[in-house]
Amino acid sequence: MCKFPLLAATIFTSSVSAVQILPIKDHGSTEVLVSSTEHTRISVENDRIAQLFGIDGRLSFELDEMNGQVFISPTSGTEGHSLLITLTTEKGLTHDLRIKPTKRPAEAILLRPKTQGIQEGVSPLDTYQGLLLELIKAYATDTLKEPYKVVALQKSPPEKIESELTLQPIKEIHSPQFVGKVCHVKNEGDTPLLLSPHQFAKFKPLAIVFSTRVLKPLLQTEVLLILARSGS
Repeated sequence: MCKFPLLAATIFTSSVSAVQILPIKDHGSTEVLVSSTEHTRISVENDRIAQLFGIDGRLSFELDEMNGQVFISPTSGTEGHSLLITLTTEKGLTHDLRIKPTKRPAEAILLRPKTQGIQEGVSPLDTYQGLLLELIKAYATDTLKEPYKVVALQKSPPEKIESELTLQPIKEIHSPQFVGKVCHVKNEGDTPLLLSPHQFAKFKPLAIVFSTRVLKPLLQTEVLLILARSGS
């Protein structure tokens, strides 16, 4: 049973780009945070985007028919607005996306149908990304058995990572390849904060799992930073 609804896992590739992995279901709806200044690539795992509906003048797009993905770009002044589009795929899936432009670097969006989602089970893969996803699944579903080892950390003063944002490690999850650092992140300010991968760049994470992306004033949330083991 999951500890919380998994909002997004952000996995960094060797080219230092980032991918948000979002679970979707047929005839469902998902909120997607995109850059208001850069193109955002959206694709569906093991499927191809066939059509988009609901596009208005505030959102431009280019459908890459060869690869079955789409690049979208909001017009200026759309920050804080919600732009609704509907996509259909070649395998017959229909899904609504509530596009919310924000002032943030662009991240590719990978939509994962729930039958293949992290919470539905990820088959063991002898690949780098597969091992990352296995650790994310074990954390999200609280099934941290072999080969994972949980190490409690002594309480230490919170570290300020931005002017209003503090981070406090609470435990580590060790695997043969990675160290998962579970942290409490708190908004010490009086306005909501949008959590983004760049705020954790100093730790050089290979992947980040957010339980929420919008953190209200004086509240905290749990974040998992997956780091390379020393010598890996």
